[in-house]
Amino acid sequence: MKSLLRILSVIVIAVSVVAQQGASIARADGCANVVIEGVANVGLVEVLPGVFVLGGLPTPVTIGDIPGLLSSVVTGMEVSGKGAQHFTLVHTFVSTDPARPGSFFTEDQAVGAPAGKDPNIVIINDVLSVTHGTGVFANADGFMMNHAILNLYDFTLTTSVHGRVCADGL
Repeated sequence: MKSLLRILSVIVIAVSVVAQQGASIARADGCANVVIEGVANVGLVEVLPGVFVLGGLPTPVTIGDIPGLLSSVVTGMEVSGKGAQHFTLVHTFVSTDPARPGSFFTEDQAVGAPAGKDPNIVIINDVLSVTHGTGVFANADGFMMNHAILNLYDFTLTTSVHGRVCADGL
């Protein structure tokens, strides 16, 4: 009887390992590397009727081979030493391809600090964690990192985003 239990245990473990490897292989096929370099406009974004918060206005980008609009809103801010600001944000990517509708969302932690002595030029480092998605981005996960320069003279954000997004439809 103990031999039978050992054999069954080995089979269950082997099946579990094979299933896990199959799942990770399937997920690897459904991923896209993300590289976004460009300039986005910053302004007030209406999150509810009559409620506006600071954020990145919708900007055309491509994730994998899916065109869409990427935007963000600041959901929290805390000041720390020497002028640094800690932000929480949510980014949203919405596909503009009618044949592949969907969207994904991130929750972010960012730090901004003045670039030198000019408080209107801010260096921002942001980690974007993909939390969920819809449509072509169902079961989305992944992360991106953003190194950006915020110019408060003309309300632009020069971004350099790199990372990886995975989803069922990629």
